[in-house]
Amino acid sequence: MKARAIATRSMRVQLSKRLYRRVERAARLSKCHFSKVISASLETSLPLMAEELPRKVVEKMAGWTLLDNEALRAIAGAFLPTRQQRRFTLLLRKQETGNLSARERPEWEALQQEYLRVSQNKAKAQYLLAQRERARKRSFVEAIAAMPNVGKDSDFKRVQDKNNADVVD
Repeated sequence: MKARAIATRSMRVQLSKRLYRRVERAARLSKCHFSKVISASLETSLPLMAEELPRKVVEKMAGWTLLDNEALRAIAGAFLPTRQQRRFTLLLRKQETGNLSARERPEWEALQQEYLRVSQNKAKAQYLLAQRERARKRSFVEAIAAMPNVGKDSDFKRVQDKNNADVVD
């Protein structure tokens, strides 16, 4: 399979000294170039946009948009059933040590597929929950712009009442 070239753009970013030291240390420890650490950090922290997701994933997720947040949180927190998880761990150890028998291989492959399915479902649910949370939050400017015009500040001048000792200053 031929590798596809990825188009890149360069940019200049100013980092605080503290953040610069963190990136520099991560680059040194991982033996990666500084820019690779920053790119990898951005890749993992920025969510994919719907147009960036594979078409099949988007089609499968379309039905999930009808689920409420509680159902999505349940999916996002799902794990393999305990019995399957134990078996998965045992077969994983056997696979890693080269002790997986030919009879166990089909079971191992089926468990891997099930684990992948659960993991992908978790990721989809987390993605949808994150999208809903972003849509729910408005920026400060949007919130201010949505406020009704109720008058001028001068309409609400405070009058100091010397007779009322209960007023807190």
